Formats: sequence, structure tokens, C-alpha cells
Amino acid sequence: MRPIVLLLGAACAFASAACATPDAQPNGVEFVGPQPPDGRPVIAVQADAAGIPLDPRLFGTNVPAWVNPTNLGNADLRTATRALGTPLLRMPGGSWSNAYSWLACEMGDGNGCYWTWAARPTDFLNFARATDTEVMWTVSANGTAKEAAALVAFFNGVVGDTTLIGVDQKGKDWKRVGDWASLRAQHGNPEPFQVRLWEVGNEVYGGKQATGGSQCASWGWEDVWTCDGDEYMRGRGTGGFRHEGYLEFRAAMRAVDSSIQVGAVGVPKPGDWTDWGTKVFSAAGADLDFYVIHHYAFSEEPRKAGDIMRSSHGVWPEVMAANKVAADRSSQRTVPIAVTEYNLVSYLELDNGQFMTRSANALFLADMIGQMANAGVAMANQWNLVNGRGNNGSDYGLLDVDRGRRAPAYFALKLWTTMRGRVLPLSTSIDAVGALSVYATRADDGDIRVMAINKTGKATDVRIALVGEDQTLQVTSQILETDALESLDVLFNGIGQPSVDLSDAPARPAGVATGFLDHTFPPYSITVLRFTR
Repeated sequence: MRPIVLLLGAACAFASAACATPDAQPNGVEFVGPQPPDGRPVIAVQADAAGIPLDPRLFGTNVPAWVNPTNLGNADLRTATRALGTPLLRMPGGSWSNAYSWLACEMGDGNGCYWTWAARPTDFLNFARATDTEVMWTVSANGTAKEAAALVAFFNGVVGDTTLIGVDQKGKDWKRVGDWASLRAQHGNPEPFQVRLWEVGNEVYGGKQATGGSQCASWGWEDVWTCDGDEYMRGRGTGGFRHEGYLEFRAAMRAVDSSIQVGAVGVPKPGDWTDWGTKVFSAAGADLDFYVIHHYAFSEEPRKAGDIMRSSHGVWPEVMAANKVAADRSSQRTVPIAVTEYNLVSYLELDNGQFMTRSANALFLADMIGQMANAGVAMANQWNLVNGRGNNGSDYGLLDVDRGRRAPAYFALKLWTTMRGRVLPLSTSIDAVGALSVYATRADDGDIRVMAINKTGKATDVRIALVGEDQTLQVTSQILETDALESLDVLFNGIGQPSVDLSDAPARPAGVATGFLDHTFPPYSITVLRFTR
């Protein structure tokens, strides 16, 4: 993804749904209780089913370096991020990752850090500590394996650790683990942070011909040294001219901390981009902790909000099946899939209608997460938490710090962060693509949550049947609603732009259920109903 660069204010192993392959729309649940007298449709949730584990890292987002230290230290931004409930932040952001020299930026060295005003690793670390979030870090594919290993030591290492990292092929001495832990401590963080998730490069398959060679696409966008999947994995060249591949990066990084997981850049369909994904799986064998793909729904300008509503369906079963086949052929094992960027369009210039700032994107995001959960995606990171507006007024960000506003999509992700637990099977006769999408989970404490996304301009009356549950349950609701898909404004639990910590917009009573609940979902809304014993 190519960023819009703005200075604001002054980017199985998981024990997750990735280890299963549920249907895109769970079905087969039969409700045999009292039928609605008015003929309203029934949504039958198998409340006593084992369910499929839902990894909360599916609710991640990105924090790019151009957000800058001032904004990352902003109290309101930190409070809004905590209130959002996202558990995972990918850093330092998109295409910038391939040019981000972590040590030069940490030291403010203008000779090595192109953006001396951008966020440093310490700024990211402080933001993650303040927001109680996990970090995924994308190391530069243009750097060296020992440089990446030293960054693992900076975040995860212990002061005094004498483990040698050593000299890289360019002659740079990356010293010992404890040296970088000491630098972290000198900059205000004596204790390790433990970054467990890492990627090697961003969208390397999209290399420019000027840097990656003539085999790259003429319209490539990444300044990287290759766009060949096998070279990306195995490296190229010798001596001081060697470019190291993923396998060397992973080995050097795990030599510092064997508990980390390192993901490789992939593509949604392994055979695309001159067989990129097939080459990655083949070269990796068993040495692939997770496989990274990015998804933007539109490669051309969306014409109307209604088109957006249907774009999240039908994508993930095909993607997951294709990558499972490729992984099975190479290593006979399930490789977790991480969608570390997703949104409507990959270039802000394609969003002249500013749909990413409108209510349509909230409904799209909610449905996209549900579809990824059902298909078995291990984790995902929306692009992005804070970005900045382009010349056409569009903005990827969930938060606009310049205007002090939250985009509608912010509240959609907030609602999903309440849906933790296990995904339950359900069935309904309602058109999930064009009318009402429904998802259900059961938390560890037994509470059941049902999310419904009404994509139509009409209220929808339903009966929600909890099959296998006969106790009397108290029901509360949280809801995002808007008057039009094109609207820039939403109500969250009845409040427009509630307080930064959302304390003035609590869940509201929604009745009592004994086996079932009759409920009306408002037009253009996302509702989460919580059934509590």
C-alpha cells in the first residue's frame, strides 16, 4: 500500500480459527421452538456448539511512522485507542517499512533516517505500552538479517545479554543483544517489550523495475531489490553485494529470541505475480510461521455506496482454499494466514467519493471481519488507525487527529472487539450479501453475542433463536446506526461522537430472552446483542 504522507497535528501456531476451515456461512442449525406469529424470519444460533476459536488479533490495525512522536504521545489518541479495544498494532507502516532504518531513526540520524521527524521505535514502544496493545513489526526487506536481529534485541532483549549478533555482509557490527537492550533502557524503557510477531518486507512482489529489475511490473510501487518470490525467500548475490532472503532473516532474528514468529510476504492467490506465493511456500517448507496477504476491495474507484456492501462476500473461502493447497504441497501443514492490510482501495486517489470516511465503510469493515473469521483467517490489521487526508479529502484512518473525530469505521471495529470467544454456527433465510449479515460468538464466561449488519434502508424484524439454551437471559445491545450509507456521521449507542473513552455511550437494555428474542434491527446499522445469564 502506498501511503499519503502528511504531518498530522503539529503498518496451528496461533491457536486460532486458522486451524479450521468452517463454511463461509455456517448453516444446518434448526430451530424447533415457537415460530413467529407474524412470519418474521428466524436466525437460529447453535448456542451449545463447541464453536471455532476466534483469535482477537483479527481486530488489529496499523500505526504508520508518519503519525509522528507528537501524535503518538497525544493523550486523546491514546485514550481513543484503548477504548477501541484493538489488541494488535502493526508498525512502522506499509511501504515505509522497506525504507525505514530503525537504528538511524531511533537516533535521529539524518544520514540514515529519511524522515527524521517520524516516529522512532521508542515512540512506537511507548504508544503500545500506553494502549496495552501487542505489536507486529515489519522489518525492511532492503536491510540485513543482523540489522533485523538487532531490532529484536532492542525490543525483546535483556540488558547484560552477551549473545553475539555480529558483523553483517556490509561490514556493520551489530554487536551483542545486551547492547541494544541497553539503548532501549537509555531511551526510557528498561524492561523488554516482547514483540512476538514480525514480517520481512512489505508487498515485495510489487517492486519497481528501477530497483527490482526488468522482471518487475512497469507500474510497481515498492523500492525493493527483487520482485521474484524465490529470491525473496533465498536471497541473491555474494559477499558485500548479497541481498539476504526471508530464510536468513528468520534464522538471525530467532537466534536472538526463539519465541518470535516471522511472517513472509504473500499474495491472495499463490499463482499470481509470476507464481509468487507458490515460490514462497516451496522455498519455506516448514520454516514459515505465517503467510501475509493484503486485500483492498477495489482496484478502481468505487462508484456508489451500494457496491461496497457486497464486496466483502465471496472473497475469503477462495483465498483460504488456494493457499491451503499451496501450503500442503510444500510442507503438509496448515500455515496461518495474516491479512496485515485491508480496506476499500489501495490508493487514496481512487476514493474521490471519500467512501472510507463514510458509513458505508463501517458496514464493510464489520462484514469483512466476520467473513475472515468464518473463513479461518488467523489475524488481520485494518489500514489504518491514523493516516491523514489526501488531496481528494479521503482518509484511511479510523481516527482524524487534526479534526478530533472518529470515522464511522472506528465504531464498527469497536463493536467487533466485544465479540471475543468462539464463533458459533448459525442459519438464517435472510440474504447475507445484500440484506442482513449475522455472526455469533460465545465468550469464556458463557455470554452469547450476536452481531447483525443491516445493509438496507429498512428496519428488519427477526426472531433470534438460541438453540440449546433454555435459561432466561438478560439482553443488552450496542449499536452503530446512520441515516445513509453516504453519511459522515453515525450514532453509537444513541450518541453522536461520544466522549473519547466512550464512557457516555454504554450498552443499553434490550429485553429478556428465554430460548429466543424478537428484535428489530434499524436501517443501516451494526448491532451487537449480548445474552447474559
